[in-house]
Amino acid sequence: MIPRQRIHHLYEVDTGEYRGAIFASPEKVAAMIGTEERAAPPQPDLQELKDNALSSARDIALDVRRQITTSASPERALSWVLKAVYGAVWQVNEAAANPLLASLSATAQAGFQLEADITGEDPVSVRDRSLEKAGLFFQANQIVEGMERLAEDRIPAATTIAELDAITAQLRALETQTLTKLAQITG
Repeated sequence: MIPRQRIHHLYEVDTGEYRGAIFASPEKVAAMIGTEERAAPPQPDLQELKDNALSSARDIALDVRRQITTSASPERALSWVLKAVYGAVWQVNEAAANPLLASLSATAQAGFQLEADITGEDPVSVRDRSLEKAGLFFQANQIVEGMERLAEDRIPAATTIAELDAITAQLRALETQTLTKLAQITG
């Protein structure tokens, strides 16, 4: 007599974890220790997948924020913010003189000149490089902020696994973009 082979879905007896499917006779399945058969493979629970995806997105956002903030000491990061503000005032006033900005612009120019005197660079180059770094820092933070908001808005609204997969793929691409900006800041 030919054995009655068919597909069997196997689960871990102790944990209920799905182990996979095999094509075998019922006798062979019965002889397997530590597994039991059930009628069908488990269906992914969309809500559980969405909860896990949202938690992962938040963890990734936190991790990337930490990488951004640890790319410089807190003191240096604060210095970047001050340099960006003063550099922007100087640059704006330079483009179109404004009596309300003249004093701050002069302070900025004098401050960048102090650094330039020490490094032997041109103060305008120091200012422009500071503004560029500040812009990259801001952009990296904004990408992370957008990633997290996208995750919080779109993941709970996903109605299919395919839609959830598309959202998580988009988030992974944004994470890569942020890490590229971070490399530019620290490079």
